[in-house]
Amino acid sequence: MLYPLLRLSLSCSLLASLGACDESRPPPGETDAAVVVDPPDAYVVPTDDAYVGPPDAFDPGAGETGRMIGMTEAHNRFRAMADTDVPIPALVWDTDLAAVAQAYSEELARSGCGLTHSSNGYGENLYWQRGLSPDAAEVVAGWHAEIACYDFGTFMGSDSCDMACTSAMNASGCGHYTQVVWRTTRRLGCGVATCSSGAEIWTCNYDPPGNYLGREPY
Repeated sequence: MLYPLLRLSLSCSLLASLGACDESRPPPGETDAAVVVDPPDAYVVPTDDAYVGPPDAFDPGAGETGRMIGMTEAHNRFRAMADTDVPIPALVWDTDLAAVAQAYSEELARSGCGLTHSSNGYGENLYWQRGLSPDAAEVVAGWHAEIACYDFGTFMGSDSCDMACTSAMNASGCGHYTQVVWRTTRRLGCGVATCSSGAEIWTCNYDPPGNYLGREPY
């Protein structure tokens, strides 16, 4: 069954005690964010999504090129928009993180384009889409759109996420947004790949990771 021109964002916030979120076949267009449990060595990576494109679509070792152009700028634009008296520091592109993200997107594409987070210790947002070919800014805008459903507070503590709201925008939570604006994150790197079905999978990794339980995003 085809799902043209559709996108779904899925943010899987997991606790080790709750198990992993694993969807073998993603719905049309997906995103996904990782959760961190304090202390950092208790980092929990959920299972969710990504995109794989042609081999020449992006060279992670060459900086922010190809489909990735605009990715850092989009993140920093939204970070600057956060409602905080102390500005959130801008992110910088990291080629090592980009290589990790690209390799994982390709791995997901080769293994059936399922929605499973990596366990690489970085923060992670994932995005799955079929029927359209978004640019980097559109991918980040999809993650940031979860702000409409989010009430600020400590992550999975005093904050709240309107799940009916995120479901209406084909998202599974607010974890993508919080990772995009997480104050202590400094570096990002992303990748993209194409599955045999033609679906796209995007992976962005963040260091230091965000989404630590009980901490405010900014």
